[in-house]
Order: sequence, then structure tokens, then C-alpha cells
Amino acid sequence: MTQPKKATGGQPNARTAGGARTRKSPARGAKSAAARTATPRAKAEAKAAAPGVEAAAERIRELNERIIETSKRAGSGALDIYESTLKAVADSLERGPGSSDIEWVSSIATAQADFIRDLTKAFASAARNALK
Repeated sequence: MTQPKKATGGQPNARTAGGARTRKSPARGAKSAAARTATPRAKAEAKAAAPGVEAAAERIRELNERIIETSKRAGSGALDIYESTLKAVADSLERGPGSSDIEWVSSIATAQADFIRDLTKAFASAARNALK
């Protein structure tokens, strides 16, 4: 007496010569659906669309160049503001504590102001070179 087959989901099973069950797999070397359906007309339309694609690529390149140029200008403007702010801080250090009657306070404030100016000059110079 044979037993009834159990219903299983998925792909159907097959028996080999030895009686072992194996799963069926898709045929090797099967072409994709797009490759099988590409007609000569579709290929010709794709070639005709190439000038449109080239034009779109050129517009994108131009847009990227404008974005880069605008970013450089904005970075340069921000750098100018940053530089002037640090110079103002250095000047206020010299006018405030730097003008003290106590010599060590005055020399520390002047040294700090000089350090800020030198660091600002070096940083701004390096940043401007990077923006070029």
C-alpha cells in the first residue's frame, strides 16, 4: 500500500535514479527577460536616445561645476569672516588686558594676541590654498 503524497510549498521535487529527492533548479545559462525581449527596434531606439543622454550628462556636469564654484565662494566668504573675528579678538586682548599696568598680565595678553594672529594667518592661508 502506498502512502499519500504530502503537499509541500515551493518547487516540485523529483526523484533521482537512486530514489533520493532533489529540487529542480532553473536551467543554466538562461538569458534575462530583458535580453530575450530586446528587439532590433528597441536597440535602435536606445541608440537614438544616446544624444539625449549625452546632453543630460553635459547639463549635469555644468550644474556640478556651478555648485563647486558657488561652494568655493561661500567658503571663502566664511573664511574672511572667521579671520576678521579672530583678529578682532586679538585686538581686544591687546586693548584690554594687554594695556594693564601689571607687566606679567600685559605680556601674557600680548603673547596670546600674537599667537592668535599668527595662527589665524597660517590657517587662513592654508584654507585659501585648499579652496583654489
